[in-house]
Amino acid sequence: MNAPAPSRPTTSRRRTAAALAVFPLGVAVALTGCSSDDAPAADTGPCAAASSVDRGGVRPIPVAAADVTVLDPGTGTPTVLTPRPDTTRAQTVTLTTDSLEASIAPGSDNQQQVQKTQQNLTTPITARVVCDDPTNVEFTIGTPTTADTELTPELAAIAGSPGGVTFRPGLNPQSLRLFPNDASSSPARSALEQSFSGAFDHAVPLPTQPVGDGATWQAVRTIVSAATIRRTTTVTLQSRVGSVVTLKVDVDETPVDSVFRIPGSSQTLSIERYSMAGTGEITVDLTSMLPTGGTIVTKGARELVGDPGSAPLLQQNEYTVTWATP
Repeated sequence: MNAPAPSRPTTSRRRTAAALAVFPLGVAVALTGCSSDDAPAADTGPCAAASSVDRGGVRPIPVAAADVTVLDPGTGTPTVLTPRPDTTRAQTVTLTTDSLEASIAPGSDNQQQVQKTQQNLTTPITARVVCDDPTNVEFTIGTPTTADTELTPELAAIAGSPGGVTFRPGLNPQSLRLFPNDASSSPARSALEQSFSGAFDHAVPLPTQPVGDGATWQAVRTIVSAATIRRTTTVTLQSRVGSVVTLKVDVDETPVDSVFRIPGSSQTLSIERYSMAGTGEITVDLTSMLPTGGTIVTKGARELVGDPGSAPLLQQNEYTVTWATP
């Protein structure tokens, strides 16, 4: 994919580059904004007294469903990896997401233009399962941190913001709710939503059938974004000690079609080539609803073209999601 492109008309080259210059290349779709204009008060007990899912004005952010299929049930005595969230204590965990992108586009005088972007956010989370509804989790965030020096001053005002997640069976997230503080800025809200949405799009669900040691299953999601992709996550049960499960993760992505839609525009580009894959390990405590540890890293590239005869644009991507228990 790094071979030089043949010489092509300058106007077509610039049109392809300009089409992608109007939006941040790492952002797939326009953000949905706040989940509600009426943020709930944060819980302070060991479990959440009520879920925010039924609050008036809530606009949940949907998470693509993962279809889970067991490929190999494993060995030994099979058991169902059933989450049994502990309502006697809150869960504390830190979420870090890091998105790196380099875009190489044709410029003037046959010189290549290189644009690099990084979106990085680390967010402390205190999560509480709803006392009488284990499918819902309410959480409060601490003060996020970032490598972005321009974003850093914006983050203090969003600390303490509440949110929630609704799960399908098998820790398969269904929707996300974010209630950023009124005093928080648009850049801080955008960064928080991108981080949480990206992390839950990479969530590793559990099968609802009994499995044993070494079991393998696949979780397939269709992610609708600038490019609609099918993400296949192959999961291997490495170990189970009590309620703690360690999972090996392999990720592969393929585009559903060749259409790349430019957000905020009626323009589209064509995907000529696409490659995205990754690996990682995730630790899950079945007494908690969020992962307790682990990292997944995906890397790849895509080649996009605009008008017939235009020079291609190459985007190289790397995305990392990390969960850690303090």
